[in-house]
Amino acid sequence: MTEQTPECHKSPYLIPQLFIEGLESDEYLVLEDNKARRAETCPHGLRCFGKAIYGVELDSIVDIVAKRCTRSFIVVLPPEYKRGLLVEAGSYLEPIPLEGMRVALEVCEGSKVGVEDTLGFVATRKFEVRHIRSHVEGIIVYIYSSPESGPDRNIVLVAPEEVVKEIEIQS
Repeated sequence: MTEQTPECHKSPYLIPQLFIEGLESDEYLVLEDNKARRAETCPHGLRCFGKAIYGVELDSIVDIVAKRCTRSFIVVLPPEYKRGLLVEAGSYLEPIPLEGMRVALEVCEGSKVGVEDTLGFVATRKFEVRHIRSHVEGIIVYIYSSPESGPDRNIVLVAPEEVVKEIEIQS
């Protein structure tokens, strides 16, 4: 059964934030235990995650062929941006593509999905609408959207529930 957050897709202006471990940036999340605080610099000796542009990073955080997370990352969820999902490097990630002339996603980051749950709908060049379902259980941890024009290209990354760590984000 899909469990979506109530804010899922209510506003096009509320998008998650992505922080990648070891990335140089002008904004960081400094991780300590189950909490992360925002910082302008990375203190020496602590785990720091640099802010990246959400939705277009893919090769820097996941090996699609091996289905593995290559760098630890945190996705900070809207609308309050006080809750994050931490996925550690080496974790299994199942990539599920949604590609077509138009893609309508029915899930968002933080949603729990089961086998046969709806992820979205795809309109093809022949004007057919296809229903895309998950073939695995887990939590949606990241949604990639290709920045190239043409058909919509999205990849929904689903992680097993046991590898996703929920963290509190402090200002």
